[in-house]
Amino acid sequence: MNFKILLFLLIVTLSPLSWADNDHINLDVSENIVSTEVTQPLNHQWANDVTLIIDKAYKLTGIKYKLGGTRPETGFDCSQFVKYVFEQALNLSLPPSARSLSKIGETIKYDDLQPGDLIFFNTRKFKFSHVGIYVGNNEFIHAPRTGKSIRVESLTKNYWFKRFNGATRIEPAETL
Repeated sequence: MNFKILLFLLIVTLSPLSWADNDHINLDVSENIVSTEVTQPLNHQWANDVTLIIDKAYKLTGIKYKLGGTRPETGFDCSQFVKYVFEQALNLSLPPSARSLSKIGETIKYDDLQPGDLIFFNTRKFKFSHVGIYVGNNEFIHAPRTGKSIRVESLTKNYWFKRFNGATRIEPAETL
């Protein structure tokens, strides 16, 4: 839900003002609706971007995990895999660690996950110690750990489900 609309609803719900006093707020909401209509092509573009992200990620399956690895030739760790995918697919530079990646974009609830969302796990006894890319159907792609390769796994697998601790969606405007 858009922040301005949510804020408006909170103001209306908690405010003792009459509806006549809130006309300026109503105008802001209607302006926001017009603004949303104007940005729909951007959302369509984001759908195209998500396809590029997922395609690029799938093409890297089978590449070995390497702590600190930044290229397909040497392997990737989890955050560098995500960083590389977004750079190659969208020419978008992302931060280099899972923790720093967790601080960008919009926070997403588990039930609202969409392909292209970044998903985070507590795999080292601290939050946001692992990251992957949600691909849909309760699955994500990631660089798991030393001795393993980039692969797709189920979020419903007990190991991952218990360690899931957040998700973010990078805003379409951030990809420009």
